[in-house]
Amino acid sequence: MQNLSPTQREILLALTDLYNRQKRMIKSKEVADIIGKDEGTVRNIILSLKVLGLVESKPGPNGGYMPTLKAYEIINNPTLTPILDKLNLYKGMIETDIKVENIEIIDITNPSANRVLLKVEGDLRKLKVGDAVRLGPTPYSRLVIEGLVLHLDENSKEIVVDVKRMISIPKEKVKNLISKKLIALKPETSLREASMIFYKEAIRGAPVINQDEKVVGILTTADIIKAFFEGNYTAKVSEYMKTNVISINENEDLLDAIRKMIIYNVGRLLVLDSNNKAVGIVTRTDILRSIAGLEGLWTS
Repeated sequence: MQNLSPTQREILLALTDLYNRQKRMIKSKEVADIIGKDEGTVRNIILSLKVLGLVESKPGPNGGYMPTLKAYEIINNPTLTPILDKLNLYKGMIETDIKVENIEIIDITNPSANRVLLKVEGDLRKLKVGDAVRLGPTPYSRLVIEGLVLHLDENSKEIVVDVKRMISIPKEKVKNLISKKLIALKPETSLREASMIFYKEAIRGAPVINQDEKVVGILTTADIIKAFFEGNYTAKVSEYMKTNVISINENEDLLDAIRKMIIYNVGRLLVLDSNNKAVGIVTRTDILRSIAGLEGLWTS
C-alpha cells in the first residue's frame, strides 16, 4: 500500500477485515480493540484515510466506517491481508508442510460469498476437496480462518476455501486473563489434602512451591487420579507432580499463551511476573471465556 504510513496501513487492513466479516458499518472502537490502539488515535487516522478516498462514513447510531473500492485497490486488489511471514496450513489439527503466501477474496464486490483463494507453496496432493483446513492468526487482524477445500490447483499452487468461521484474537495481556488467586501446594502435601484443596477452590491444577519460594513442579487432577488408581493413597505431591513446568510472563500476549498451549499440549500455564515469581495460572478455560468460538483451535 504505497504512500500510506504503517499505522494507516494497519488501520485500513483491520477496518477492511472487520467490514468483510461483519457486512456492516464499523465503529472506530472496534478497529481500536482489534489492533490495540487508542480509539481517538484510530478515529483520527480513519479521517485521514477518508480524505484519501479510502474510507466512507455514515453518521448516526447505526453509522460507522467502511472501505471504498479504491481501498481494495490500494490493498492490492483483491488481497484480504498480506502475509509478511508465511503461514502454516493445518488439515484438521495436523500441521501440513503447505505454506500460505497470500489470501485473496474471490469476489471483491461480494464479500458475503465467504470464499477465499490461498496462494501457497508445497505439495497439494496431500489435500483433497472437502478437507477441513485452518490457517492463522494472520498479521494485523490476527484472524484464524477455518473452512473446507472447494478447489485445488497443483500447477498454479492455489486453493479455494469455503470459509466456515473467522475468529479474531484480540491483543490482551496474559495477566488480564487470570481468573483466580494463586493457589499453591507444597511438595510434602499429601495427595489426599491436595484433592480436597482442588475441590474446595474449584481448580484442576496448581503449582508446587518449596520453602525457598521456588516453583518445583505442577500438580493436576490427572496426576491425583493416576496415584489413586495405582492405590497410592498416602503419596505426597512431590511423588506425582510434573517437574517440567511451562510458564509465561504476565505481560506476554494472549496469542503467545495460545501458541505455548498448542506446542506443549498443555491446558494451563504458570504465570510469572518480571521477577520470575509465580502470580497465577492461566488455563484454556480462561482463554476460551475471553474469545467466543476459540474452542476450535483445540477441538476441530
